[in-house]
Parts: sequence; structure tokens; C-alpha cells
Amino acid sequence: MKTFFFQILMAFALNAYPASATPTFTDSLIVTGRFVWADPSITGFPSSVIITSSTNPEVQFIHPVDSLGRFEQTLAYGEYILSPELNYHWMGEELIRIDDKTSRIEIDIQANGQNEFIIQLDTIPWPAVPKETGILLASGNINPDAVDSFMHDRMDFFEIPGATLSLIRDHQIVYSRTYGVVKSQTDIPVTGQTLFEAGSITKLVFAFAVMRFYERGEIDLNKPLHEYMEHPEIDDDRYKLMTARHVLSHQSGMSNWPRKDENGTFGLNFSPGDQYGYSGKAFEYLKEVLETITSKSIDNILKEEVLEPLELTDMHFKGNDSIATYGAHGHKRNVPSEVFMAQRTMVAYTLQSTSETLAKFAIALHQRKGLRAETYEEFFRVHSERSDGTEWGLGVRIEETSSGISYGHSGSTGRGFIGNLVFYDDTGTGFVILTNSQMGGWLSLPLLNEYLVLGTSETK
Repeated sequence: MKTFFFQILMAFALNAYPASATPTFTDSLIVTGRFVWADPSITGFPSSVIITSSTNPEVQFIHPVDSLGRFEQTLAYGEYILSPELNYHWMGEELIRIDDKTSRIEIDIQANGQNEFIIQLDTIPWPAVPKETGILLASGNINPDAVDSFMHDRMDFFEIPGATLSLIRDHQIVYSRTYGVVKSQTDIPVTGQTLFEAGSITKLVFAFAVMRFYERGEIDLNKPLHEYMEHPEIDDDRYKLMTARHVLSHQSGMSNWPRKDENGTFGLNFSPGDQYGYSGKAFEYLKEVLETITSKSIDNILKEEVLEPLELTDMHFKGNDSIATYGAHGHKRNVPSEVFMAQRTMVAYTLQSTSETLAKFAIALHQRKGLRAETYEEFFRVHSERSDGTEWGLGVRIEETSSGISYGHSGSTGRGFIGNLVFYDDTGTGFVILTNSQMGGWLSLPLLNEYLVLGTSETK
């Protein structure tokens, strides 16, 4: 941390002043500041303030704010802009959107000048409730202007740089649109070719491949996986109970990504089959079992069992030229990440795709393509239940809603992507939304789901 602030101070010295006038200790002032809310009913404060040089915007300080909204920073003489680091504040579970255009002040630091400042925080109300919700179930044509307005308003509110949306009605893609840019502070638009990280939606694609092997009798869902291939990293005899069914329904007993001990091993959290426990690592174990059974790479398996039989393109599971050319940048705390070039296929999260391709995959599942009816029945049967009441089939999320049972999967990645794939079995409707922002979860669930399918008087 000290090194970081030293680099910032050096950058200021080299960029804000000529070399012959490098500032000394006497050319600075201790500045104190405080956030206050224009709306006194709001409690708590943003966790940090960002202080930006007016003459050189690349020179910035990010400083923590205490529980009373106060901060202190030593600044060299000059002009600065002070504002919250992020334009969001959580008051309990309620999201408060800060108005970044007015919740800032400009200051001029000089000898014997003012050194105490107050920053008033104004807020932006949530976008207005749409006049119509549940539009995929309504009669008549979809109003594209209304959909675009819904997306633009909420992308602006949540500061989501880019997104792609495909809508499904009567087992067909009836609307597919892209929005925004592939990277913030650029003008490179998202297009139909832009690839977004799909995160854990990868698990649903992989699960379909597993069910193909199960249907042909090449893997037994109830046979302990260690009988196919032992897992040298697990130091827990209970793992010998673990089956493919346990993995796909998130009952393996593994942590999501277990921490290894000094011996390079890890244990289980519970006996396989005893309860729900989400695990990406367990999916990777099942991947290795399939590679052992077939003597094929997972890339060939996915190609032969998913991409070719369902006639899907624009699904990429590791770094390649398409991702290098069309990959979007994720955003965390509004900062863009680099395009992800996975070195190997991870069935838990490395899929990059378009909303249109994933919508075609969703339609194939809804129409029960590629597998026999009885296999799909097993695929979509409830096998486990999460603590919030969400149920799980074999790699698929199952939810009972006011508009019938929905199937699908959401996905997020550490580089700042969030998306959602949903289809409603009884109505033949659904959607795929992919965003390149960690704030995309607010848009994909529940707001978009309510607007498109469920409808609600509680939509903000």
C-alpha cells in the first residue's frame, strides 16, 4: 500500500509540476472532508472518496471514508475534484444510486486556504415502472422501442457499459439486440458478434453433454466417480460416495473452489448426497472423468456432443482468434478487465458466447432436442434444493413462478460479467441476457425477468 501511494505521489510530482519545481513538504496541505446526504433518511456512507487532479486526471487518490462519512488526505497545492469513488451505496439490501453529476465538488488547495470541505450526495430515483410488464406473454407484437427504452434506462442507472439480449417466444428468437460498448470510455459498439463471458452457464452446456453419455450408457449417474478415476487432491474417504448425479445437482460435498492444505489436498464439507452445496470444482472432476472414459479432450467432447448435434456456433470454451477479435471487456467497480483468453477449457465457467447462440441452445432444450424424452425427464427432474427454495435438476436451475416452471442458469465471472439464461416450459418463452458489468445482476434478475415474463406491481 505504501508503495502504491508513493507511486501516486511521484506521478503527481512528475506530471503536475515542471522538473525544476518539484514540490516540497511545505507545498501541501492536510485536507479534511465529509459526505452528507441531501436526503437525511439515508444512513451510512460510501466507503471511499476519489480525489482527482483537475490539471492531470491521471493523478488520483482513493481514500477510505469512516462510518461518519469523514476522510483526511494530504494534498499538494493545486485544483482537485472530490467525489465518491463509486456511484452506489447499499443501505441494508436497498441500492442507492448517487448522482455523479452533482455529488462532487471542485477545490483549490493553496497556502493558508480552506482545508475543510463538505460533499453533498444527491441521488437518482430508480427508472420508472414500465406501463406493461410480462410482455412475452402478452398478445400482439413486441414493441422494440419499449424494450430498448427499458434496457437503456437501466443500463444507464446501473452504469452497465454493454449488453446483448435475445427474446424467445413460441420457441423462436423474436428479438435480438445489442447495446452499449465492449469497453467503457471507448466508442467500440457491442455487435451481434461480440462475445461475452457466460460464467456458470457453461455448467448447463456441459451437463447436456453428460446426459448424452448417460443416455448411451457410457456413464452411470449413480456409480461412484472414483471407480472411473480417483481424485488425488481429495483427502476424505467420503468422496468415494460421490457420483455424477451428486456433482450435477450440487450435492458433491466439495466447496465451490476448495482451499488446499499444506499437503496440496482438501476435504469435503459434507457427505455426498446429504445436502446442497454449489461447487465448480466438482464439475471439473466430472470433466476429467469423462475425458478418462472417452480418451478424448473436453474440447472434442463438447464439439461432438453439443455444438454439432445442436448446430451451434459462437460458443468458445478457451482462448482463440475469435475471442481475441470479438471478446468484450468485463467491468468491476467500473474498471475494465482484459479480454479473457482461457488457456484450457473449464466446464465450470470459461464459455464465451452471444445471447443469440445461447438462446438457440435454450430453444433446443425446450424442444427436447438431442436427447430422448425420458432422458430429458431425468435431466429436468428436481434432485436438490437450495436454501432459498430454488431447486436443481442435473446442471439446471428450476424455479416455480407465477408464469409456470422456469429452467436455466445464471453466470458471473471475476472479471465483471453477469448473464442469465431462462426459459419457461409451459409457455415457450424465455430470454438470454449477457452484460459486461458486475452490476448486470440487477438487470438480469429480477428486473428483466419481471418485465419480460413475470410481471409485477413491485417492479421499481
